[in-house]
Amino acid sequence: MALGEDDLFSWLDLWGDWNIEMVILVSLALQIFLTLFGSRRKYITGFWIRFTLWSSYLMSNIIAKVVIGKLTGLDTKGLPHRELKGLLAPLLFVQIGNPDSITAYSIEDNRLGLRQLLSLLFQVGVVIWILVRFWNSSSPFSFLFVPMFVAGVIKYGETVWALKTALTGESGITISEIDQEENVPALLRQLPESVPGVELILKAYYRFSCLKPHLENWLYKPLYESLQWMSIDAYSAEDIFRITDSELGFMYDVLYTKAPIIYTWQGCILRIISFLSLVSALCVFAIFSNTASDKISRKDLVFTYLMLIGAIILELYQIILLPFTEWAILKMMRYHNMPLVMKCLRALGPKSSKWKRWSNSMGQFNLLSFCLHDKQLKYSRIIKFRGIDMELRKTGNRTRVEFPKELKELIVHEMKEVDTARNSKPIIHRGQWALERYGCLNNEFQWSVKRDFDKSIIIWHIATSICYHSDVQNSSANSQIEMGKLLSNYMMYVLAMRPHMFCTTTANIIFQHTYTKLMILLRTRPSLVKDEGEACKIFRMEELPKESDSDKGRETMVTSDWHVLKDSQRLALSLMSRENKWNIICSVWVEMLCYAASNCPVDYHAEQLRRGGGLITHVWLLLAHKTDKFYTSD
Repeated sequence: MALGEDDLFSWLDLWGDWNIEMVILVSLALQIFLTLFGSRRKYITGFWIRFTLWSSYLMSNIIAKVVIGKLTGLDTKGLPHRELKGLLAPLLFVQIGNPDSITAYSIEDNRLGLRQLLSLLFQVGVVIWILVRFWNSSSPFSFLFVPMFVAGVIKYGETVWALKTALTGESGITISEIDQEENVPALLRQLPESVPGVELILKAYYRFSCLKPHLENWLYKPLYESLQWMSIDAYSAEDIFRITDSELGFMYDVLYTKAPIIYTWQGCILRIISFLSLVSALCVFAIFSNTASDKISRKDLVFTYLMLIGAIILELYQIILLPFTEWAILKMMRYHNMPLVMKCLRALGPKSSKWKRWSNSMGQFNLLSFCLHDKQLKYSRIIKFRGIDMELRKTGNRTRVEFPKELKELIVHEMKEVDTARNSKPIIHRGQWALERYGCLNNEFQWSVKRDFDKSIIIWHIATSICYHSDVQNSSANSQIEMGKLLSNYMMYVLAMRPHMFCTTTANIIFQHTYTKLMILLRTRPSLVKDEGEACKIFRMEELPKESDSDKGRETMVTSDWHVLKDSQRLALSLMSRENKWNIICSVWVEMLCYAASNCPVDYHAEQLRRGGGLITHVWLLLAHKTDKFYTSD
């Protein structure tokens, strides 16, 4: 049905009457979404959660500028109850500073702390000017400006404070806390044995505060010799990863939330003042609106009630959540001698082990499976023109699996071997130590770990798949074989989907080259290769053909003279001749993972936290605690 002219004018009139209010309602909806899901991204993976949070985060700032611009240009003469319009300015301040769960979308936002401070000062000046323009000395509603302005400045100021201190290292442990009897912090010495789970949180907090892993220039040296309480070597693999989970959780909170400032005494006072300011504004409005109900329109009355109640509910929701965090448990530990606090600790301590801190999952990408099931996308010509065809196809073929307990035990065991070999020095090898440990550091295997890192990963990935399907076909699969397969697919996932974490600029070229060679091999078979097992059988049973001169002419300088398929076949056949091949495979993969994790820049690990976390970041943190930053090659 066509839209009539009268209908069009009625919609325009409605927008003219409600335009600012509608935009404020959208802003409230965005703040509700950010409050509910801001911190959940640390354990939820996927594109949609990141996209919606990103768009909401950006839109909230845009809406603030739009509303303030409209209010500054609004004519106040003859405007009925203009003081209620003016109340929207501090109310918007409250909204954009309200979410405790997300102060920064990415780590780059924290580097804009000074800019945010200047923006705060400028916007405070603009809001004061708006309030002066809309002040009506004859109306009691003007007195609402004061508590709302106080609450707005506090909420926005908290966000600026959190951004400004995220990368400075100002929060955390102090030297006086470490300089205690037997070099053990007071909280660890006074730890109540009757509260399970608290010890792991305390251990994680002190390890985090000493290392400050989010700061590249933090002068940290391993303290295991002087501070034995820092070590977690005696813990089980499950507890080691749980401590690391909490430590990375502290890092996430410092970088992306208000948590570090909320749980200070200044933060508590500001929270009380802002909440009481909002409540007092609602109470004053309720009193004055009853006496002036015949003079105020129903639209303004309902809308103002909705905004004030919505702001209070959001604030109350965040206050209710405050005890259910590790930061709260740390604060309770300082006052655990108080009976009421001890009861709270006994209630929260056991539950803390079940709190979600990351996705606890691993990305998986199998190159052979990708080649066998790869399909052209719809509108492929347009997508190819945009240069994202391969990226979308890779995204469609990735999977995720739960991080198994057996793999945690394997990684912890192998990392102890790596730590013994490197002796607190930075990791410069990516498989050599493992091969040496098994007596394989010879021409039979050494060549495979001496190549460029991305080439070594692809060679070992294909060889692992060949060995895996050989053992599965012979019904000899076991837990270690499955763990080796998971590690292989995970490393391939990082290379395919997160190549920047390997600090390589040739990953996409190497991937495309290998993909092309595999597709040529699979398509030239007399019969159709249906699954990964049949593809691996070709490598085990056939001699691969030599590359033609025409194929070499299309190669780049990066891939020239590199026979990826023959290299993979050579490595697989060498491995299959060994009875302990899966010990070798798992050890090499863990060493490669350690090399990649320790050489990846800190910012990339920090970004990984907001994507649901990752195994490579956990390994990086465990290695960082035992790496001497003062070590020199001299």
